[in-house]
Amino acid sequence: MMYNLNIMEVEFMTVKTVDSNEARNNWREMLDTVMAQDVDIVVTRYNKPVVTMVSYEDYLIVQDDLVRRRAERKTRQQLESESLATMIAAERVLAREWDTPEEDEAWADL
Repeated sequence: MMYNLNIMEVEFMTVKTVDSNEARNNWREMLDTVMAQDVDIVVTRYNKPVVTMVSYEDYLIVQDDLVRRRAERKTRQQLESESLATMIAAERVLAREWDTPEEDEAWADL
């Protein structure tokens, strides 16, 4: 293999890490490594993991779990987004001047 990899054993699983530039330059070798050696490859960008290469056989095994986890993540992100929007709207309401006669009148009716 001609490309540089950080190798780590994770519970009977070999994970190799390569940056995105090396991945682009060594794509075929990486595919061969994943298919032939039962190795997963993590591709990083600016030292942060962004993509994982796994064999198609392994992907089929975890596909249902991935669908479930992605749906959970999407729901969580949507809730966080809605929560942030609610907080911003609440801040605008709370920042208003509440001492006007109109506001006092509206509160008196409650």
